Amino acid sequence: FDNAISGSGQVVKSGDKTLTLSGSNTYTGGTTISGGTLIASNVEALGSGNIDNYASLQLNASGQFVTANLTTHDNATTAIGAGSTLRANTLTQEANSTLAVHLTDSNSGAIVTADHANLGGTLDITGIGNVAKSWTRDAYAYTLIDTDSAINSDFAQFTVAGMDAKQVDFLTVDGRVNAADDTRYDVTASLSWYADSDNAATDAHGTFTLSEQGHSFTLNTALTDVDATLNPDSATDWDGKSLIKRGAGTLILGAQNTYSGDTDVQEGALWLAETATIGSAGSAQAVNIAANAAFGGHNATVNGHVNNLGSLYFVDTFTVNGDVVNSSAMISGSDQPNNTLTIAGNYTGNDGHLYLNTQLGDDSSPTDKLIVTGDTAGSTTLHITNVNGLGAQTVNGIEVIEVGGQSDGDFTLYKGHVDINAWTYTLKQDGGDWYLRSESDDVPDDGGDVTPPDDGGDVTPPDDGGDVTPPDDGGDVTPPDDGGDVTPPDDDGDITPPDGGDVTPVAPQYRADIGVYLGNQWMARNLQMQTLYDREGSQYRSADGSVWMRFKAGKAESQAVNGNVDIDSDYSQFQLGGDILTWSDGAQSVTVGLMGSYINASTDSTGNRGADGSQFSANGSVDGYNLGLYATWFADAQSHRGAYIDSWYQYGAYNNSVDNDGLSASRYDSAAHAVSLETGYRYDIALSNRNTVSLTPQAQVTWQRYSADTVIDDGGTRISGQNDDSWTTRLGMRVDGKLYKESGRIQPFMEVNWLHASDNASATFGDTKVSQDLPNDRVEVKVGIQANVSERLSVYAQAAGQKGKNDYGDASFSLNMRYNW
Repeated sequence: FDNAISGSGQVVKSGDKTLTLSGSNTYTGGTTISGGTLIASNVEALGSGNIDNYASLQLNASGQFVTANLTTHDNATTAIGAGSTLRANTLTQEANSTLAVHLTDSNSGAIVTADHANLGGTLDITGIGNVAKSWTRDAYAYTLIDTDSAINSDFAQFTVAGMDAKQVDFLTVDGRVNAADDTRYDVTASLSWYADSDNAATDAHGTFTLSEQGHSFTLNTALTDVDATLNPDSATDWDGKSLIKRGAGTLILGAQNTYSGDTDVQEGALWLAETATIGSAGSAQAVNIAANAAFGGHNATVNGHVNNLGSLYFVDTFTVNGDVVNSSAMISGSDQPNNTLTIAGNYTGNDGHLYLNTQLGDDSSPTDKLIVTGDTAGSTTLHITNVNGLGAQTVNGIEVIEVGGQSDGDFTLYKGHVDINAWTYTLKQDGGDWYLRSESDDVPDDGGDVTPPDDGGDVTPPDDGGDVTPPDDGGDVTPPDDGGDVTPPDDDGDITPPDGGDVTPVAPQYRADIGVYLGNQWMARNLQMQTLYDREGSQYRSADGSVWMRFKAGKAESQAVNGNVDIDSDYSQFQLGGDILTWSDGAQSVTVGLMGSYINASTDSTGNRGADGSQFSANGSVDGYNLGLYATWFADAQSHRGAYIDSWYQYGAYNNSVDNDGLSASRYDSAAHAVSLETGYRYDIALSNRNTVSLTPQAQVTWQRYSADTVIDDGGTRISGQNDDSWTTRLGMRVDGKLYKESGRIQPFMEVNWLHASDNASATFGDTKVSQDLPNDRVEVKVGIQANVSERLSVYAQAAGQKGKNDYGDASFSLNMRYNW
């Protein structure tokens, strides 16, 4: 609240919320905080009059707050922030209250001045490390409270950053009324590291214990080597130059530390602030990081070696001027790329892990990086977090590991690849360095140039007389003086191209699960397709209605993204239907029925090989139900000779799953509508003994509408664009016969179809659209046999196959049963 408050009234803060007063207020009735928190961000925010604090008061403004009497009641806290001071007539801290004071290096006088002071409760001091910025040998003493009359009583408890001062082993901190001047309350502190130099009561040691997780202590004092303990009778066996970090809290070193002994991070975290160092240049000391402990820094330097069994973090630039053995994890401590860990020595991965951020795109993409100026050895697993990358084609790749010496270390990418949008990135070693690459090892079949072998093997020029520029070395073909092009001789003479003349074209490596999304889509659409004879069979209808069922199972093979992804699907379908309405005038007839089916399909997909020779796979499935109705008109109600028209509609709802090789697992829903219109004309050719052969030319057109949920996978890729209309036409000829036997009628048949589709199954990964390589034209052959077990029951078996370009194939078997009544 920044408006000015004036008048003689009182300001009362109640409730559990926070109120901030930032105006210059002149009210004179005093202030009461009965609940929540009152923050004064202006030294004139509290007006005049007494302040009674029953909850929380924070003085957060640079300068001096002036008040009459300030009383902090039981269970309340008054906090004096960094840069703030207080002037009061009477300061009273009741028995269970807390006075929290944040010290800074700019404090030159007492934080609190008063006429009278009545002390009790807890005094909590933070910022000791800031005040001691230039502290090296001498103990630190500071007057916290200065009064005109003798201070009454004392604080019952003294804490440092919320921790009991007695438990802060790295500091000897005390607060008490000055024995020589009872109007002053002094805080004294000395680093345990320098305790012997300060003649402190405790013996010197190099252990820093911060017990509470979430608590931290910043030490801006440089730690240097000191002499061994001055009191042999109470010796700690400390060598005067080694540091031990214990406890779950965080110790932050902010100075140029030159101590020459080892640093053991046994628990919690040790952090180097910006420009901080451990060790002098050329030092051979070691930093040992225990399991479950953490060490790192921001623009900081370690002059020595690092043995990591825990976590080594780096932000911006972090340099280790020595060897590193990584048996656990080295982690970029930022959520953005462009952080670098430089090891000016040798690196050994002892089954370690390296975590980097990268904006996955082309070669110039921002990325975190490991730089090793020496040799590498051992094994390390690289984990990549994509930060807002959309994927792109790389050429050389995104350099993530640079090695200056012998590059014998084995770096492997977690799960073998990382995917974003349509792209798959793998890790490839080149010249000792390691790159993230999205290209495959395949040369595209688009007629691109091919780099000749380095052994100078000959290349035969094309027969079309294309121009060839001869090599500069004056080889087999001498160019004319005018520098014109040279047409190769008609005898296909060989011409050796100059070294480096051609460029190897780069093809992308596509993510494997592209094929699963497209395969799920195709299976849902494909299993809606059916013809009249798939339902009806070839039986002679002699009743007014029937119920039928059909089981179909098969396998389909196809490709996607110009042959870069292979798709293999296995499917099954159980369909049940029945006539619900039949009309006939004695000659022609119309039959209407309902049908439903359950479909299930599984798809395995394999991507193309990457630049490192890797090849990945994914799998998934789709299952769901189709419901629909059909209507059929026969010109001949009894024999079904002559013309017919069949139509049907289906709606399908499906559950889909995709497992991308363990990188991500997705679940989504999809749906499909389909409408079909089919017509044909059956010709019967009579044979002996009532046997006949029938020829039925057919034509069918089907419209489908497929839609699927948008998916955002675990890697952040948005998969959408699966909402498409498609048309499929079919022209075919069916040949079937009726062979009468004593046991019944057998009807073998064969059908040949030409299928033409207008649209591929497609999806959009990020901003990249990918499509299944379904051929526009396919040939289908069906063969089978139907046996009329009785006048009412018939059984129908069929084998079918489809073939088309782009290695498309589909083979299925179906079994039908129909019962007429």
